Amino acid sequence: MAFEFAFSSECKSQQVWVWFPGWSFKAEVFTELAHNLPGQHYWYRWEDFENFDDAVQDICKALPENAILVGWSLGGALAEAAAHCQPVPAALITLATAPKFCRAPQWPYGMPQTRFNNFVSSYENTPQKTKVRFLALCAQGIDLPKGIIRYLAHQQIEPNSAMANQLRWLDQYDFTAMPKASCLCLHLFAEYDALVAPPHSHGQGRSELVFDTCHALFIQSPEVVLKHISSIYNQLTFKSANDPVIERF
Repeated sequence: MAFEFAFSSECKSQQVWVWFPGWSFKAEVFTELAHNLPGQHYWYRWEDFENFDDAVQDICKALPENAILVGWSLGGALAEAAAHCQPVPAALITLATAPKFCRAPQWPYGMPQTRFNNFVSSYENTPQKTKVRFLALCAQGIDLPKGIIRYLAHQQIEPNSAMANQLRWLDQYDFTAMPKASCLCLHLFAEYDALVAPPHSHGQGRSELVFDTCHALFIQSPEVVLKHISSIYNQLTFKSANDPVIERF
C-alpha cells in the first residue's frame, strides 16, 4: 500500500492530509507538524519502482479524494505530480522541492549533473556513509545543525535496494513546462538550502521563502511552516463554508 493511515486529530474536521517525506526518510518525520493540523492524516510509504512516473501512477490509484498533499523535497515532487491526477486533490503544498532537481538549460538553478551522478555512485558503493552525509546536507547552512541532524537520523530508513532507485527519481521529473495544477498550490523554500535553490518563478503556484532555514525547514522553523500550511487549510475551509448550496427537486 502506498498510503498508511496515521491518526486523526481530536478536532472533528473531515479534511484528509497525505504526507510525502523526503528521500531516505519515514513519513513520521512530519509527526509534530501534522499533529497541529485538524483532520485525518495518512503517511506515504516508499514503494519499489524503477521509475518516478511508475511511482506516481501507483500513488494516483490510491490517493484519497479531496486531500491536502504535503511533500518535502523528493516527496514534494511526488505530491506535485500526483496533484495532476483526476480527480485533483484539494491543495498541494511542497517544502524545498524544485521544479527540476538537476541542472538543465531550462532550469539552470539545479544541482550539477556530475555532482548528482557522484552522489548516486557514492550511495551504491557506501550507502551507510552516504546516508550520514545526506543528513549533514539537510541541515547545512545554519549555525546549529546538530539538533536537526539528530532528529532526522531517528527518522531515516536503513539503506536498501529500493532507495537507490528512489534516489534516481530526483533526476527523472521536470515540472518546468508543466501547467500549474488546478488545485490550490503553495511552494515553500529555505533560504540557506544546500540541495535546492531558493524560489524562482516557474508558474507552478505561489512560492514563499522561509528565511534563515536549511533544507529541513519544517523541523528548524515549524511555527513558520505551520502558519503557511494553516493558511491553505483556512482558505479551503472558508471556501467550503461559502460554497452555494444547490437545492435539488
